[in-house]
Amino acid sequence: DLGLPAGDGFYVLEKLRASDDLCLIPVIVVSGRSRFANRERALKFGAKAFLQKPVDNALMLAVIQQVVEQKEQTAKLIYNLGRVDPPTEES
Repeated sequence: DLGLPAGDGFYVLEKLRASDDLCLIPVIVVSGRSRFANRERALKFGAKAFLQKPVDNALMLAVIQQVVEQKEQTAKLIYNLGRVDPPTEES
């Protein structure tokens, strides 16, 4: 969520993206803030998707599945290029 009680969600996205250990974690932003003002900014900061509250549960599950599948495809591509260890079932 972009409206965190202890800080700004964009700050969290920026820190995740800047961390070598955390930059590959896919993030989906779910926010009550204006979609038009914040969607592009969230994607620029590394979010994989932006959902506007209130969120339909079926839509959220579909987006989560799509983001996870993209992460799996990216991991396989990186492995096939010889850059990392092979992906495991737990990845």
